[in-house]
Amino acid sequence: MRISSQMLFMRNTSSLMSQQSKLSDQNLHMASQKRVIHGSDDPVAIATIQRLKQDISVGEQFIENGQMAESANKLVDTALTQSTNILQRTRELMVSGSNGTMNEANREAIAVELENLRDELMGVANTKDGNSQYIFAGFDVNTQPFQKNEFGEVIYHGDSGERDYRVGSGVSIQGNDSGSSVFMNIAEGNGTFVSEVGGDNTGGGVLSSGNVIDANAARGFLDQDYTISISDNAGVPEYSVYGLKENAVSGSATIKINSIDLTDPDISTVDPDVNISYDIKFVETSVGSNIYNVTLNDEQPTPLKTYNATAVNEYSEAQDFEINGIKFEVNGLPDDSDSYALTKFVEPTPYEDGKAITFNGIKTELKGDVVAEDSFTLRQSEEKDIFATLQNSIDALRIPGTDKTAEAARNSAFSNSLLQIDGAMDNVMSTQSSVGARLRTIDNQRESTLDFNLTAQTTLSSLEDLDMAAAISEYQEQYSMLEVSQKTYVQLQQLSLFNLI
Repeated sequence: MRISSQMLFMRNTSSLMSQQSKLSDQNLHMASQKRVIHGSDDPVAIATIQRLKQDISVGEQFIENGQMAESANKLVDTALTQSTNILQRTRELMVSGSNGTMNEANREAIAVELENLRDELMGVANTKDGNSQYIFAGFDVNTQPFQKNEFGEVIYHGDSGERDYRVGSGVSIQGNDSGSSVFMNIAEGNGTFVSEVGGDNTGGGVLSSGNVIDANAARGFLDQDYTISISDNAGVPEYSVYGLKENAVSGSATIKINSIDLTDPDISTVDPDVNISYDIKFVETSVGSNIYNVTLNDEQPTPLKTYNATAVNEYSEAQDFEINGIKFEVNGLPDDSDSYALTKFVEPTPYEDGKAITFNGIKTELKGDVVAEDSFTLRQSEEKDIFATLQNSIDALRIPGTDKTAEAARNSAFSNSLLQIDGAMDNVMSTQSSVGARLRTIDNQRESTLDFNLTAQTTLSSLEDLDMAAAISEYQEQYSMLEVSQKTYVQLQQLSLFNLI
């Protein structure tokens, strides 16, 4: 076959260009230190390489999320530690204030310090992070969560949102705790009952918080509030136990017994036998009037007892009224025909100072000097915010008087305040334990992700990275071949018959 000069030229040129292209490709791989850059470099390995890169990228995002979650939880942990310290100091002051040797000036000094601690705690509850966002506001991070209203009460303006961070495959970590769960929903009393002395008491008795000793018996009376009423029988004090619960209620009124006078000539008309219930009913005098006639066991005393709720709101003071020897305290706005059940559970029983009183699976103790018509309430525990608890402590210190009645009121208030402070501390420390568990989970996930990424990087390197020594040797060999080809091509180009003429 005859090869023309033109064909020889094109063949040599193509060979040189091919070698230059290979050399350029080798140079690109050496510059990036990667064996596989394009899918054509290794069609089998490229899919694994892409998957490993994606897994590593996801792992790095998990680590970054973990860092943000860790920062958020550490800030919460610091705030909770401060809260615990404040509450611990509050408890110390309350124990000191309950000492019988304290005079009014001493108690006032403690009350002032408690006010400062309350304000300090509110500052902690309104803690901001580095982005000026409130850490206890839930999702509403730009709104100050805890604010005082015109009555000095602390109101929560946040929500119950909890921000999650994904720190591992299928693992999400909470980055905050809502202020409502930390500071607002604290159980009163011992978490089951709250004991209170009657506002009209003249004796020095104090009732302990009740405890359930028979769960099966108590289960049937979960919605009962109890009143222990004192009467006098020929100079011997006796106690009776009454229960009060909502029967058919759609309004917002609350009702409790203030005192019972068993010597009232008409008491038999409204005092039920043991385990018998009578209805307390509110009947509106006219639609929309918010004035109610009140009857007990359908007894309509003369004059008829009325409850005027025309100006009632959530801050109104309670009103008292008496029906045939039983005095009630009512607060709030009832609806027409709202009714409550009054039940006697223990008939008059001789009182012994400090002796346990048991009924309906519950045990409590009444101590101190009691007087006829004194009353003591044992009601179901509700939830109260931590700031109201501190205010209760302050109010307890400021109960005036030095007689046994004032002392009993203070002791009862001190006892409830200490129980509520303990409950608040338990709630804060429980939350802090959860934060600690979250921080441990973040650490564990970080270590797991780092280990995974290290393994993935090693595998990726074995598939993707270039053996630089071999690549340099191959590059030099290819470069030498290109130089030889170029020199040969130049020499061939110089061969011509015209050079011999």
